[in-house]
Amino acid sequence: MPEIIVIGGGVIGLSSALALQATGYNPRILTREAPTATTSAAAGAIWSGRALEGREQGWAHASLERYLRLCGDEESGVSLQRVRKVYPVATPDPWYGDQLPFCQRIAAAELPAGTACGFLMDVPIVQPPLYLQRLQEQFLANGGSLQRREVDSLDALLEESALLVNCSGVGARDLADDPAVYPIRGQTALVAARVSPGYMDEETFTYLFPRRDGTLLGGNLLPGDWRRELDAGISADILARCTAIEPALAKATVLRERVGLRPGRHEVRLEMERRAGGVIIHNYGHGGIGFTLSWGCALDVVSLAQSLAKKGIEPQRTQRAQR
Repeated sequence: MPEIIVIGGGVIGLSSALALQATGYNPRILTREAPTATTSAAAGAIWSGRALEGREQGWAHASLERYLRLCGDEESGVSLQRVRKVYPVATPDPWYGDQLPFCQRIAAAELPAGTACGFLMDVPIVQPPLYLQRLQEQFLANGGSLQRREVDSLDALLEESALLVNCSGVGARDLADDPAVYPIRGQTALVAARVSPGYMDEETFTYLFPRRDGTLLGGNLLPGDWRRELDAGISADILARCTAIEPALAKATVLRERVGLRPGRHEVRLEMERRAGGVIIHNYGHGGIGFTLSWGCALDVVSLAQSLAKKGIEPQRTQRAQR
């Protein structure tokens, strides 16, 4: 099979590359940043079905199955955690409730003030730095190549390989010339504390996610904000909101803070684009649920790549790429 170049070393790029390897392809990853320095490393990284519909539900389901298998491996960076998910208004039972090991409504008398509905559920939560490192190690152990390199032209890259997978996240705005892509700035803080159960309020976007390396506090959603520097005011706001839920956190040591630019878009772009030099499979625009959709999208990337061969139009490597 021809070599494939995967652009992007975050969770979407790594998952796509590993899925391609598993079906016999020879992907090479090009990434501007090391995987543990990408936006994915700053993510809350909880599996969350939210109000997903259509193919997004299928992607989320495929990822959930993968994460549940990994929860038994302490070295995977994935663990099953109990979380309170609350809403300001009455909400139907989640579509994914019967797919989780545990999910039940919270009694009205036990709901936090200001909320009208909630669920107690066991969901996979990812520890991104460890998880991304493990994915990278697995990819390299399988014979893959990961190169730190800036990519500024898809057409130029098609001179190296006639089959590209574009997982460039918010960078796709320029790289794919897609004005529908925009940044959604987020900021998180990891503290040395154990919280159980965790907590998530999707109205105020306040969350406390227990992980093996501490508890991740968040968060915020700032569309159109390209800043990558920490904002002290946002740090204080996150801590204030989280300590209102768990007062003991006021004394917790902050281990590290991160900023990430989620790749916003009205919908995920997962499709093929044919150009003069070859074929590009686009896989970007996952917003704040990249971890939730990652494995399902990766499997669809494989299906698209395989469909080229079935139609007898699988692109071959160029002479430059073969040398």
